[in-house]
Amino acid sequence: MKVYRAGELPGDLGKKRPNYARRRILLVVAALVLLFLGYLLVPVGDQRVLLLGSDTRGDGAPARTDTMVIFRATGGMLSIPRDSLVRIEGYGWGKVNSAYTYGGADLTLRTLKDDLNVPVDHYVLVKFTGVKDVVNALGGITIDVKEPINLGIEGRVYKIDPGVQKLNGGQALAYVRWRDDPQGDIGREERQQQFLDQLVAQATSPANLPRLPAVIGAILDNTKTNMNPVSLLRFALQYKLYGGGGKAALYPGHPQYINGISFWIPDRKAAQEVIQETIG
Repeated sequence: MKVYRAGELPGDLGKKRPNYARRRILLVVAALVLLFLGYLLVPVGDQRVLLLGSDTRGDGAPARTDTMVIFRATGGMLSIPRDSLVRIEGYGWGKVNSAYTYGGADLTLRTLKDDLNVPVDHYVLVKFTGVKDVVNALGGITIDVKEPINLGIEGRVYKIDPGVQKLNGGQALAYVRWRDDPQGDIGREERQQQFLDQLVAQATSPANLPRLPAVIGAILDNTKTNMNPVSLLRFALQYKLYGGGGKAALYPGHPQYINGISFWIPDRKAAQEVIQETIG
């Protein structure tokens, strides 16, 4: 008769039993990770974000937003001219950029949401001076400059020649702010769209991944948003993955003087089609 040592069991009873509880925990964790990645990457519904560029000066002048662009996460970009005539809640008709003076980013967001009839609930407010910090953190940005630019900012003159150029932070700021071409503000809107598209593409390219923490830091230092970090990350990832083929357009309309003041009068009929093609 075989004698078993203490603690030893005959046959299969002596083998180590699988830890089913540990397996269940690992499966739950894996499922949660997959769900989170799915939430970040799968485009269920369309996130829309209003990007505001604020030019806050130190001379006591009221701050206004010279740049207003609405992005759709799955692609599409619509620029709103700052002189667009809109109804501002509580203040009547006026230029859309004055909504920021009256009630900040929240009132600007509500004004555009009502005017465009588009469900956009999030904004990112960027200080124009922050453009320099972000581009410098990226190590410069490559832009195809269409015409010569000559602009003085904060006591320094920036000159940019036509052609494909790698711009530093100061030059990039001059590029997005210059409006002395025949198209004026409309030409500037087009340059800003081009800049934003290239900024996203170049900041998220594999070659610039080592610079990404510095770029993110510069963005956080110069922005204000009503989005939580997860929503902001989700939007950035989805725009990178799906936004490349989206159409960029200008809110359709025409310039007109009313009582000696220049306005951009929206073409409501044409706007319906443009909105549907870009951010609708």
